[in-house]
Amino acid sequence: MHRPIPIRFFFFFSVALAIAAGLLWLVLEGPESAVPAALATWIAALPVPYALACLFADRAARKALADAGADANGDALDLLKDVDTVILRRSLLLAGEPHIKELAPEGMTQSALLALAASAEQEAEHPYARVICETAENRMLRLHRLAAANVVPHAGAEALLTRQALRVGRLDWLEDEGAKLSAELATRADQLSTKGLAVIGVSLGRRVRGLIAFEQDLSEDAKAAIAELNRARVKTVLFTSGSRRYGMALAKAMGIAEVKSGASPDDLARELQLRKARGSVIASLAPGFESSADLVIDIAPQDTPHLIASTAAIEAATSQADAKTADEKSGAELAAEPAHLQLASLTPLSSLIAATKRAASALRLGFRLSLLFFVLLVLPAFGVLHAAGGPFLNPVITLAGLLLSTIVTSAFTLHRA
Repeated sequence: MHRPIPIRFFFFFSVALAIAAGLLWLVLEGPESAVPAALATWIAALPVPYALACLFADRAARKALADAGADANGDALDLLKDVDTVILRRSLLLAGEPHIKELAPEGMTQSALLALAASAEQEAEHPYARVICETAENRMLRLHRLAAANVVPHAGAEALLTRQALRVGRLDWLEDEGAKLSAELATRADQLSTKGLAVIGVSLGRRVRGLIAFEQDLSEDAKAAIAELNRARVKTVLFTSGSRRYGMALAKAMGIAEVKSGASPDDLARELQLRKARGSVIASLAPGFESSADLVIDIAPQDTPHLIASTAAIEAATSQADAKTADEKSGAELAAEPAHLQLASLTPLSSLIAATKRAASALRLGFRLSLLFFVLLVLPAFGVLHAAGGPFLNPVITLAGLLLSTIVTSAFTLHRA
């Protein structure tokens, strides 16, 4: 945990204060007063209560991290206590495998529509692409021979079929590429999206030939975790490339506060930067925004290697233009990288945020108590009472006071943490 003042500062300060006390009383009264004053001042100024408060607060936060089966690097623990916005991705909210709920062709049969979609999606690795291809295979449909097949990130797949562009993907992308969506299909797409179904389109040439709607179960664990985040007053925001109606339906079902849908990764990255400029501390569970968030959270099984990178990060790391080892990075580049937290699921996130808040509160309390006892012990040890006609504070009594202050500070810190 971040410490208000480094412990080593207090160690140096205690030595300096002891030397000052010794020199002062050496000049005023001689060695018989200087030695006990210097020794008592040094003991009184030792940062033992504060050091133990830091230790207990840090252990409390790390125990919560271990209990959650989590792993962290950088300033993840310090940032967690300040997180007020969590960016979610759609895949975290869903459970099981998607399946085709409805095929809505226009001017062709359902089998013909499915065959077109499967032909275009043969090289794609998206879950919807796999479902389309498996369904077509189960129905023993004959696929078309295509040319120039291509996968467009965050949009869909495209290829050439008898010199016509065949595309499968987001409806707004199909329309941007010049495919016309009929009023009937647009209305049906809105109806399906409102029901919480993910809808993609299939276009051939200049027309959208039909829709494919997917259904997938919602994750009850994720829903419970989001409810906990809401109770902790942490704002949840869903970033999705799907339609706004689908995003709103999914957010309503999961209890998510805000939706940003139908935007490109660049648009979403700009949105994150804007929120940070307004003072938000953002934890992102959406891949591709590592450079825009304060804290990147990777959801992966516990046996997955440390700090799982998103697909976008892997692509960037493997490109020759940006290839650079950790040893070659400058200090500024390393400092600019966000902290990472790896969790086995979304469930413990809220409890981890609460635990780090308690640990930070305990550390602040320990610091204040340590400062109070520092003043109460150092003043008489330095000789303030002796200057007023009283005795010097005996070093043995000073040590007893230090032990008592350590016990009291540690007890309150542990109770708060």
